[in-house]
Amino acid sequence: MEYPDADTIRILITTDNHVGYNETDPITGDDSWKTFHEIMMLAKNYNVDMVLQGGDLFHVNKPSKKSLYQVMKSIRMGCMGDKPCELELLSDPSQVFYYNDFTDVNYEDPNFNVAIPVFAIAGNHDDATGESLLCPMDLLQVSGLVNHFGKVLEADKITIKPLLFQKGITKLALYGMASVRDERLFRTFKEGNVTFEIPSMREGEWFNLMCVHQNHTGHTNTAFLPEQFLPEFLDLVVWGHEHECIPHLVHNPSKQFDVLQPGSSVATSLCDAEAQSKNVFILQIRHDQAPELIPIPLNTVRTFLMKSVSLQDVSYLRPHDKEGISKYLANQVEEMITEANENTRCKFGDALDEMDEQQLPLPLIRLRVDYSGPDNHQAVIDYQVENPRRFSNRFVGRVANGNNVVQFYKRRRKHDSGSRRGATSAVNDTDVERLINERGGELEVNTLVNDLLHKMQLSLLPEVGMNEAVKKFVDKDEKSALKDFIDKEIENEVDMLVSSGGGLHSDNPEQIKSLIKQVKRANYTVDSSSSPNDVTPVTASSAQLLHERTEEPVFTPTPESSIPTRKNKNPPKRKTSPISESIAISDNDDGDEIVLSDNDDDTNNMDTSKQGTSKSNKTAATNTASLPSRRDRQTTTVSKSNFGRGSKASKTPKTDILSSLLARKRK
Repeated sequence: MEYPDADTIRILITTDNHVGYNETDPITGDDSWKTFHEIMMLAKNYNVDMVLQGGDLFHVNKPSKKSLYQVMKSIRMGCMGDKPCELELLSDPSQVFYYNDFTDVNYEDPNFNVAIPVFAIAGNHDDATGESLLCPMDLLQVSGLVNHFGKVLEADKITIKPLLFQKGITKLALYGMASVRDERLFRTFKEGNVTFEIPSMREGEWFNLMCVHQNHTGHTNTAFLPEQFLPEFLDLVVWGHEHECIPHLVHNPSKQFDVLQPGSSVATSLCDAEAQSKNVFILQIRHDQAPELIPIPLNTVRTFLMKSVSLQDVSYLRPHDKEGISKYLANQVEEMITEANENTRCKFGDALDEMDEQQLPLPLIRLRVDYSGPDNHQAVIDYQVENPRRFSNRFVGRVANGNNVVQFYKRRRKHDSGSRRGATSAVNDTDVERLINERGGELEVNTLVNDLLHKMQLSLLPEVGMNEAVKKFVDKDEKSALKDFIDKEIENEVDMLVSSGGGLHSDNPEQIKSLIKQVKRANYTVDSSSSPNDVTPVTASSAQLLHERTEEPVFTPTPESSIPTRKNKNPPKRKTSPISESIAISDNDDGDEIVLSDNDDDTNNMDTSKQGTSKSNKTAATNTASLPSRRDRQTTTVSKSNFGRGSKASKTPKTDILSSLLARKRK
């Protein structure tokens, strides 16, 4: 393609490349980086002025060496060269790249020969973590391959500053905002804590382009970014995170800007949205003309066909005819494979002559089957179907997904709503099928965990934080996510109990649970010192909160004379046990005493006068999901982590939490 004229800025737009997705699979493991390499070669062949990447360049925030190598190789081959970059930077880049040691755009660095600069934001898959809040984009930035902009360090107060470019008479203001947890970002926008800086010189001459990476549609009331939250001065918004490709601009009539949803370049789930054609886009901007958008189909994307059938619609099938049903479904898959291979041949075109028929890329096939019986208010059975894994294995060697070709589901019936389980029951097959249908055929782990926690109604651990920790553990391979979350929650709950004063000596342990639940729900907010995607409870005064929320006091104040003290001031030292400690607060007839217990089998350090108390504490151990009680003993145990064995009494403080508790009680 010829070079753009001196007044036209040509941009290649891509997002959600997910390099490294399923890279251990022998068939589809290389799909993601091959497509990304094609995109970089398109940028070189179309002579663009810049590449704009809208997040999720990598599939995980700790990409493998292979993924990093392939991305760096493709960027170097496509974006390095002698072609001069004609974009003139008018703003101070240190105001945008302030979080990096190198605060200049890479094409102005004399140590690099950059022909096409890449500007990228971080998505929710390759977001920043750890003490230094580093992400893979920072590694590419420090290597001089990518300009990482739009980083969010404080999700409670966000200031978005643009990069100002000029080419001829055309001026571009590029805004970017990295992925932030949707509920947090929703609240930040609602509270008016998001600020956009607008260039003051030559107002009205700028083309304002913004790149975001958030949910575009409302999965819940606050788990998305409404377009109405964005300012009206924007001209175009590039929306990442959504994998469905919409190959045209969508105009927002109330805000008067256009929205482009490029979609992903690789299918990461077998659903309808991923079955659409994959494209990248060339955006041409000129001062005196409307922006021009050119979709470019990607040829290296593996062919993906999806089809849904209902066995009720096939008149000659009978519910008990399992063999006939399997034969019918096998014929459907055969037709889909034939159609997919034809589409692949058309996509390759002339290159197919040089390619052996055996080298033709295997297609992705997904057949969704509704096997529910007729809903005629009679006692009928559902259609008898074969095991989905066994059925799918028939097509090994002919499809790329030989383990999950078919997906069976049952349509939810109206009379099923009256037979719901109890609130604390586990999720059964019916729940799983319902969630799969609601999510368009694919079930993510955070969806299942969120549904389970919503039914459990946890008293100590907040459902939102637990779901986020599980998601980090599964999706981002953060091994310590669950442990760190539980330890921090228990520490905050202990501080909450201590700050409640008389709440520690309530005669009714159920009131302690009520206090914790109310304080947890009311005070669950964001800790700005943590990662933008982490959720941390901020503990406030429990008594003050309850006075604000209700007129009746929850606990009776306890006089200072009844505060328990530690009798053994010089306990013998013991080796620290790897098992997590617990705090047992026991009230008995002889007086009040704080007993510090852990899961240690050593009994030599026990006070013989308190053996009876230690035996009762042995039964007080429980998990962190709830705060149980023994009304006959009024014993409450707050545990730091799950443990199943009995705990023996000890008066030796084992953690900083216990020391803090004793110090406060002595005061």
